[in-house]
Amino acid sequence: MELSVKKIKIKQIDAFTSVPFSGNPAGVVTSASGLTVKQMKLIAREMNLSETAFVLPPKTPTADLEIRWFTPTSEVDLCGHATIASFHALAEENKYGMSRSGKFNFNVETKSGILPVQVTKNGDLQPLISLGLPIPKFQTVRYKKNVLGTAFSMETGGFESKYSMAKDNLYFIIAIKNRDILFKIIPDYPLIEDICRELKVSGITLFTTDTIDSESMVHTRFFAPLLGVNEDPVTGSSLGPLGIYLAEQGIIRQKNGTISFVAEQGDVLDKPGRVTVEFQITPKGYQSLKIIGNAVTVLNGEIYLE
Repeated sequence: MELSVKKIKIKQIDAFTSVPFSGNPAGVVTSASGLTVKQMKLIAREMNLSETAFVLPPKTPTADLEIRWFTPTSEVDLCGHATIASFHALAEENKYGMSRSGKFNFNVETKSGILPVQVTKNGDLQPLISLGLPIPKFQTVRYKKNVLGTAFSMETGGFESKYSMAKDNLYFIIAIKNRDILFKIIPDYPLIEDICRELKVSGITLFTTDTIDSESMVHTRFFAPLLGVNEDPVTGSSLGPLGIYLAEQGIIRQKNGTISFVAEQGDVLDKPGRVTVEFQITPKGYQSLKIIGNAVTVLNGEIYLE
């Protein structure tokens, strides 16, 4: 007697790029209704990507859909690149009314709250996807540079002292003097994990204003071994908050209006990605923080469940 096996459609999508095999890969299950948390964890572990996203019906009346994100080891509260990948997949499959060209707006239920997403679909061109993020609140951190130097195998003089180290509820941000130093670091992942645990953050963002492309503002690397992601190729959820940090540190000098800049990441891993970060500076503070990018599908298949 032949046993029936449940099959789930799944895609692998490179986010924050329009070129296959670059940017940050994410797994996407566009119809995850009926999957258990255990099954989602097993699928994410099997995909072995920094995150796999699962699109679900919303539990909140004001939301259009829900997305949950899993690393190979745990569920996370926020993931930028897997959200960009998810909406690329949904647009590609003509789901949620996206069967034609136009602008489509969604409220997405997540563990970080209801987040706004806009998809701009233009014929056969890759959709342009914008994800709204919560405004971070930073606090200055005076962490031991000798410990950080050991964690990243670099001289303490390589840290850029013009800018303060800072953290929000998710990430610890550290400025590095130049891209050469940033590219040559050798991470000590167990020590980085200890630092993240001590500071109660998910990961560490290192950045420099020494960029590859002249039109870019920053180049970054991101480490989250505490979540099972040693180094992430392109991290939208960290690059958005980094924009607010840059304004607070005076690297962005504009006093009001809309700020838009490009952040680079992933080149040292041969997975280059580019993220547009946009937000507004108003008399009432920072508003409308967004990360914007494209994606490209590299794998379309099925995963089998018992």
